[in-house]
Amino acid sequence: MTEPLSDSHPQRAASAGLAYGLIAYLWWGSAVPIYLHALSHGTWKTPATELLVQRVVFGIPVLLLLMLATKQLKAFREALTDRRMLLVLAGSAALLSANWFAFIWAVNNAKLLDSSLGYYINPLVSVALGVLILGERPRRVQMVAVAMCVLAVAWVTIQRGQLPLVAVTVALSFGFYGLVRKRAPVKAAPGLCVEMILLLPIMVGLYIWLGRQGEIELLEGPPIRTGLMLLGGVMTVVPLVAFAAAAHRLRLATLGMLQYLAPTGQFVLSIVYGEPLDANTLLAFAIIWVALAMYTWDAWRANRN
Repeated sequence: MTEPLSDSHPQRAASAGLAYGLIAYLWWGSAVPIYLHALSHGTWKTPATELLVQRVVFGIPVLLLLMLATKQLKAFREALTDRRMLLVLAGSAALLSANWFAFIWAVNNAKLLDSSLGYYINPLVSVALGVLILGERPRRVQMVAVAMCVLAVAWVTIQRGQLPLVAVTVALSFGFYGLVRKRAPVKAAPGLCVEMILLLPIMVGLYIWLGRQGEIELLEGPPIRTGLMLLGGVMTVVPLVAFAAAAHRLRLATLGMLQYLAPTGQFVLSIVYGEPLDANTLLAFAIIWVALAMYTWDAWRANRN
C-alpha cells in the first residue's frame, strides 16, 4: 500500500505523510474509543450491535461523497461489477465486521485493555499468516517475536483461566482481513464502500430485529446523542482518508512504527476509564512490547539493507 517517495519535494511530502499518519492512528487510538465510550456508558447505553449497524449505514453515504470528490467512482463501479472481486470483498467484509464488532463490544463492556492487547499482537499475527499461508520465509527475529506473542497470550490464558477472546478476535480478524484484502486490487475507499454495501442487507436485518426488541436508541434521548450517532460514518472514514494519504507519502518502515500509536492510545484510555490492570496482564503486555521492539528493529534493519 506504500510507495517510495516520488514527490518533487520529498521532505515536504514526508512531513505531510507524517501528519496524516499521526491523524489516522491517533484517531483510531483515541477519538474512536472516546466516541464509542460516550455513547455506551453513563446514561447513554447504546448496544454494540446498533453502533455496528450505524457505522455501516452512515459510512456508505460519506464514502460515496468522498469518492465523488476524489474521482474514484469508476474504481468503485468496476469493483461492484467484478464477480471475483465481490467474492473476495465479501470475505473481507465478514472479517472487518467481526473486527469492528469485537472492538465496539470491548469498549461497551470495559474491555478496551484487551482490545489494545489484540492490536499490539496484530503485526505479529500478520507475520505468522504470511509464513503459514503465503509461504513467506521469515527471519529468525520475526519468529522469536511471534513465539513471544504466543507466550504472552498463553500466560494471560493461564492466569485468567480462559482465553482472552477479545484480544484474539481483534488480532485474528484484522490479520486475516489484511490477508484477504491483498487479493482484491482496489483502493481503500472504493473497496471499503463495496464491503459496506455487501454488509448492508445484514445490517438492515439487524436493525429491524433490534426495533422489534425495542432496543433502537437512535431517536431516543437528547438531540446531541442522535447527532453523535449520525457522525458514525465520519468517525469511520476520516482515519481511512488520513491513512491512505500517509501511505502514499511515507516509507513502509515509518508507517509500521506509527501503527503502534493506536493500541497505545487504547491502553492509556483503558487506564483512564478505570479498567483493572493487574501484574499478570502487565507482564503479558511487557512481553509483547519487547517482541514488537525486536520486530520493528529487525524490519528497520532489513529496510536499510
